[in-house]
Amino acid sequence: MKKKVVSRKGQKPKIVERKLGKEKCWGQAVTYTDRRRKPTVEVDPRLSPKRQIEVFCHEALHIAKPELTDFPPKSLEYKKGEAEIDRIGKIVSSVLWDANYRRMMLSKHTTPVRISPKPKLKIK
Repeated sequence: MKKKVVSRKGQKPKIVERKLGKEKCWGQAVTYTDRRRKPTVEVDPRLSPKRQIEVFCHEALHIAKPELTDFPPKSLEYKKGEAEIDRIGKIVSSVLWDANYRRMMLSKHTTPVRISPKPKLKIK
């Protein structure tokens, strides 16, 4: 029986950095059928910056297109879906890396730079 895929439109995934040595993977995406729970992306912080972008893209694709790998893990359909996600993730991460997108590490108590201008106040 195939599981019902729940649309995640508008939900931002929760990003978690933790060592994934026990899982023997670089990253993992967790989606829930309960709409109140956010999807979660876990990435190993020990990866190089380029590999982190690749893993973030790969796991984001799992959340965006869960139907590609919504099969038993040993099945041929699952392997084909995983290969497609892997291929697209590598292309997207390569484009981002070549466009000089990098992750900025901010300390706990700093605020990120505001890119858009502040909205002007209307005076009545």
